[in-house]
Amino acid sequence: MSIDNEDGLRELYPTQSKVVELKCLPAIDQHIAKFIALSPFLVIGSSDPEKGTDVSPRGDASGFVQVVDANTVMIPDRPGNNRLDTLSNTIANPEVGRCSLFPVSK
Repeated sequence: MSIDNEDGLRELYPTQSKVVELKCLPAIDQHIAKFIALSPFLVIGSSDPEKGTDVSPRGDASGFVQVVDANTVMIPDRPGNNRLDTLSNTIANPEVGRCSLFPVSK
């Protein structure tokens, strides 16, 4: 079986529930802002049509990422390997994906 479009893919899966639909928010709310503030680690994904996709880790003490407003976060630049993959990718394509994580103690 070959799937070559999204409609064909969606035919293979049941429709998502309302709860799943509601978890996609158009902006950062107070709960997401608190989660970001607690997170000491994130990964940021970026891409350049000519160079491909990159996912880079970022970490520091909780609160190192600042929520500026409902659509903007500031991630500080830290010394690293100087490849500049994320920064150069965002020049070509400003859309990025970010996943904040925080440890849960048992």
